[in-house]
Amino acid sequence: MALKIGELAKKSGVPASTIRFYVKEGLLPAPEKINKKLAHYDEGCIQKIEAIQYLQAKRFFPLAVIRNILRRMDEGLSLSEAESIENAVFVTPDVEAPTLVDRETFLRLTGLTESELEKAERLRLLVPYSVEPGKVLYDQDDLRQGRECLKKMYHLGIDLLEMDFYLELGEKIIDREMHMRRKLVQGKTVLENVRITTELARSGDFFRGYILRRLFQKKVRETIRKSLDKDPEV
Repeated sequence: MALKIGELAKKSGVPASTIRFYVKEGLLPAPEKINKKLAHYDEGCIQKIEAIQYLQAKRFFPLAVIRNILRRMDEGLSLSEAESIENAVFVTPDVEAPTLVDRETFLRLTGLTESELEKAERLRLLVPYSVEPGKVLYDQDDLRQGRECLKKMYHLGIDLLEMDFYLELGEKIIDREMHMRRKLVQGKTVLENVRITTELARSGDFFRGYILRRLFQKKVRETIRKSLDKDPEV
């Protein structure tokens, strides 16, 4: 059933301006142009608008993530199935929904200066949770990175340029993980792809931290042992 924009606005409960914004951002398909003044929207847009409203108001997902969820729904997945991968990747464990703050609030809560934040973002040592035109939002992971890591690094006099090895090595790790995922999902159904990707995202998050912790602990033990061997009375 074809709907005029006024009819779609009435049925979906959102204003026509919002519908046009969703189309512009690629969240809704472009309407069929009948003439210069008339365009018809597919009735399926109502379900998509309901999904967008839920994902924005309840899940706080950025538009790019919502766009990806809607794409999966077009492939035949339910909203919960399409959402599951994004939950595994973007939602911090044990947090029902992220608490998002704007730039001004972020600076106040972390104690970082504007120039310190700009440098960290330029070096990609802090990557805001959501970046949309004219709107940048930070989640709890961003706050923790700013307050517990970056602020302390600045206080200790560490030059953030010296931390670029994290990005270099981190990108290599992620690239290898993505390559492994592509091999595992090759030839699988969409639902199998979702299940495998979700499991890999969740287990990989712990696995990276576990390996780095153990390597760090091993290196500290070796350093202590060497120090004691040199000075057995210590």
